Amino acid sequence: MALALAALGQGGLADASGTLTPSPSSASFGTVPIGTSNTQTIQLKNTGSGTLTISSASVSGASFSMSDLSIPKSLAPAATVNLTVKFTPTTSSSTSGRITLTNNGSTYSVAISLSGTGSTATRSLSLSSSSLSFGSESVGGTTTLEETVKNTGNSAVSISQMSVNGAAFSTSSGLGGVSLSAGQIANLLVEFSPKTTGSQSGQIVITSNASNSTVAIPLSGSGVSGTSHSVALTWAASTSSGVTGYYVYRATSSAGAFTRLNSSPTTATKYTDGSVTSGDTYYYEVTAVTSNGAESARSSEIRAQVP
Repeated sequence: MALALAALGQGGLADASGTLTPSPSSASFGTVPIGTSNTQTIQLKNTGSGTLTISSASVSGASFSMSDLSIPKSLAPAATVNLTVKFTPTTSSSTSGRITLTNNGSTYSVAISLSGTGSTATRSLSLSSSSLSFGSESVGGTTTLEETVKNTGNSAVSISQMSVNGAAFSTSSGLGGVSLSAGQIANLLVEFSPKTTGSQSGQIVITSNASNSTVAIPLSGSGVSGTSHSVALTWAASTSSGVTGYYVYRATSSAGAFTRLNSSPTTATKYTDGSVTSGDTYYYEVTAVTSNGAESARSSEIRAQVP
């Protein structure tokens, strides 16, 4: 009489001529913040030549759970079924567990090792610019700047509200009601459309469940008369790292002394000079400024003649 032998262990569950093979054979969830979950899918395949039946499935380890597998489950040769495993840590420590699948009568079994580490949840928002300066813009015109908001923590941040103060400022994209997962970035487009001349200010306030629950972004700009003479300047953004804004300089002759027009760096790559006189000629240069106040060499000079 010929006898057929089947192995007991992690390699696969054998039932007659059926063999259950998990892929992957183990699941490592890495580091997961307490109060959140990480899931993985394990495929169970019958790699044998006969039908097999999974009669029981159990999971050990308090932080682990499984779903999507109805018991009993029969698999024909080459058939597959997916098993979803979830890791939800409750403590800041390493945890291990195991899923055990057996056939009728527990004659054969296959074990899938589980591991993960819990960590303290952190939530924090960071900004690409601590403030936005739009420089000068003609009344009736619009300057648009982009602000990047990033979740630098390891858990999702829920933004409950975003408000914009200042009549000349608005956003074409909102963040209220948005949830940012760990490491996720949201781009916020902010517009300055002055209705009157002179200096104008405002701010954006973002409220969330982050550790810095209220984040404020000061806004500033200056409106220039659209009916009087003006010189509109534009330039390419600097490619140097650390640049946060630009200074604009003006002189009344090519060899003359240049005077800085903006008291603080403008974040925009455009500037409207409204303090010019008809018939005069002006010369302009621009410098890039870093967050610590370091200023680049001046750009090449451009000449503008006011009609």
